[in-house]
Amino acid sequence: MTSLISWLDASTEENSKMRELVKLFGTPETTDDLGMGQLRDAISNSLFPGTSVLHLGARYMLLVPWAYQTAHRSTKNPEDLRKRSEESERQLIGRLKEIGEDSYIGRDAGRNVRQLPSAAYWSALRRYGIVNPDADRSAVAQLMCTDSSSPEDGENNDSVWNQTLPKPPARFPQTEERGLTLTHDEARWLQERILTTCPGTMLAHVVGSEVSPTPGLWAPWLDPSCRSAEGEPAQWLNDAESFSFIHNGATILYQHLLAERSASVFNAGEDTLESTQELLESWEDQRDSKRELLAGWDMNGYLDRAKALNPGINSNTADFARAMAEAALSPSKLIDNAEFRAAVEIREKLMKKSNSRFRNERRLRAWQPPAQVASLSFRWAQVRRNVLDIHAGLALEGQSHA
Repeated sequence: MTSLISWLDASTEENSKMRELVKLFGTPETTDDLGMGQLRDAISNSLFPGTSVLHLGARYMLLVPWAYQTAHRSTKNPEDLRKRSEESERQLIGRLKEIGEDSYIGRDAGRNVRQLPSAAYWSALRRYGIVNPDADRSAVAQLMCTDSSSPEDGENNDSVWNQTLPKPPARFPQTEERGLTLTHDEARWLQERILTTCPGTMLAHVVGSEVSPTPGLWAPWLDPSCRSAEGEPAQWLNDAESFSFIHNGATILYQHLLAERSASVFNAGEDTLESTQELLESWEDQRDSKRELLAGWDMNGYLDRAKALNPGINSNTADFARAMAEAALSPSKLIDNAEFRAAVEIREKLMKKSNSRFRNERRLRAWQPPAQVASLSFRWAQVRRNVLDIHAGLALEGQSHA
C-alpha cells in the first residue's frame, strides 16, 4: 500500500511544521528515525528563530507581502484578494525564471507548484514583525479587507503589514527585475527587523556582523561568523555541535543494526554491512577530536533549556539523549556497546511501533544501506543563504528600486 500523508485543515503553524517534515524526508540531513526532532528544533529555533529548511532567499520576505499588498489595491473582497495574491505569487515564479534566477520556489514545478512562497515564509514574516504576529496566513486576506479600504498605489495604510515595509516596484510582479537580489535599502530594513525582533540570538549576531558567513562550511560551529558569538548564542552553538555529533553516531549505528538484521533475516551477503561499517569507522575516527567538547558539555543544562522551550519533550526522549552522550564518551566502540545497541533498537520500536523495521519485515525489505548519514546542521544552509543575501545588499550602498 502506498504511504500517504493526510493534510488537515490546521493552523498555518501546524501546516508549516508538516511541510518541514516532508522537506526533511527529501534531504540527507535526517528522517528522525530515532525521534529526536524536538531536541533538534529546540536548538534550531534558539539559534535561528523564524528560519526554515524551506527558505531559498531573504528577499522572499518582501516579495510575499508585496503580492498581498498589490493584489489588495484592486479588491476589497477577501476571497478575491486571496486568489489574486496567490496568482501574483505564481506569476512571480515565471518572472524569476525569465530573469534567470538559479534557485527559487517553484523552479521545477513552475506555476503549478503546491508550496507557495507565502506558505514557506509565513512563520518568518510573523516572527520578524513583517506581518502582524497574530495574523494567520489563512485569515490574512479577511484581516486586510476588514482593516482598511484598498490602498492607493504605493501606500501601506493597513495594520496587518509592518508600516515601514519598503514599497513594491510599480506593476509588481510583472516588472520585477531584481529577483532575489536585495537593494541596499531592502537589506538594511530586513537587518533592522531581525535585530529588533531576535535580539540575543545567533541569527541577530550573524546578520549584524561585519563578517559574512563563509560559503561552503556545512555547519555553523565551523563558521568564524558564528564562532565569534558570546553568551547564550555561543552556548546554543556548543549544544548544536555536541548534539549533532552524538546524534550522527546513534543514527549510523541504527542503520548498521538494520544492516545486520537484514543480512540475518534475508540471508544477504556481507556487502550489506560494508557501507554502514565504513560509516561507523569514519565516525569513530572523529571521536577523539570531540571528546574534550563532549566531556565539557552540560547535557542536563541543555535538556533543561530545551524542555523550557518545549514542555512536550518527555523523559524517554531526554533519557535517550543522555544515552547517546554516554555512548559517545564511552571507551568502547559504538558497534561493541551492547547496552547502547539495545537502547537504539528499543527507541526505534518505541517511535515506530508496528512500523519498526526491527518488527516489520516488509519495511525492512524495502530498506537500503545508506551511502552516507549526514550530520544535523540546524538549517545552516538556509540561514547562511539569507544572511549572505542581506550582507550582499548592504554592500550596495545608496541603491534602491530600479
